[in-house]
Amino acid sequence: MHLLKEKLDKGQMHFSTASLRSVKGIKNVRYAPNQRINLHTIDEMARVTANMMTQMSHQQEFELKEKGDE
Repeated sequence: MHLLKEKLDKGQMHFSTASLRSVKGIKNVRYAPNQRINLHTIDEMARVTANMMTQMSHQQEFELKEKGDE
């Protein structure tokens, strides 16, 4: 979730109008008093979006590494 927030803050991730449920799920995520993410506030769409973003980042890194090895 922290990586997702970082990507959103940097403007490296964008959403279409069709993905309003994902945006709503991310907006509902809250922090606990100790500045950690409150896991009870993460819904399925926020979790899937964060996992997808992480997987896509790893795929890009792998492709870049593969091109560098050629």
